[in-house]
Amino acid sequence: MKEKKTATNPFYTILHPFNCSYDIRFKGKGNVWFTIIILTVFFLTSIFQRQNTGYIFNYNKLSDLNVFLQFIGVMLPFVLFVISNWVVGILMNGTGRFRDIWIYGAYCCIPFIMGNILSVLLSNVLVREEPFGGYVQVFGAAWSLVVLFIGLMIMHEYGFTQNVFSCICTLFVMFILLFLIMLVGNLATDLYGFVMTVVKEITFRMS
Repeated sequence: MKEKKTATNPFYTILHPFNCSYDIRFKGKGNVWFTIIILTVFFLTSIFQRQNTGYIFNYNKLSDLNVFLQFIGVMLPFVLFVISNWVVGILMNGTGRFRDIWIYGAYCCIPFIMGNILSVLLSNVLVREEPFGGYVQVFGAAWSLVVLFIGLMIMHEYGFTQNVFSCICTLFVMFILLFLIMLVGNLATDLYGFVMTVVKEITFRMS
């Protein structure tokens, strides 16, 4: 009898990365809606961290908050990672699908989110000589990276060395994609400026 597909508990991932990544890839578990919720919380947490970190540890100018840039700063690296790892997986005969990488990658953000929230709370009660909040943030990020590394190794059916090489290639492809995005953005800006200049010149001569 075919096993019924059920949504994998995102919090199960941070303690059982082997089982969770296997279930997502080979049993079709995982829920895309959970990833949307997690990424939304990730975005809101980044704003919370920027605006509410204790003033002793906060070097941001609170009035300069740009929600759009903050959103891009959170979502762009995640999207680039998923696309890059998927492309590298295809080239290196990995078995992970785009859906699997997206879901598992979002689940792996949970320790990082929790670390950021806790570090913000601690920054409002600690003094500069007690940078424990920063250690909590680093620990959360490291936890997310370790869980992500393990999950990708299981998902793509790689050995340890092959998975390390895959991650390095993923970062390389991310930089290439980012460069192309910036290049296209600059060209689009220049083209827009040229078109507007031509339109203004024609309008001026016709008036």
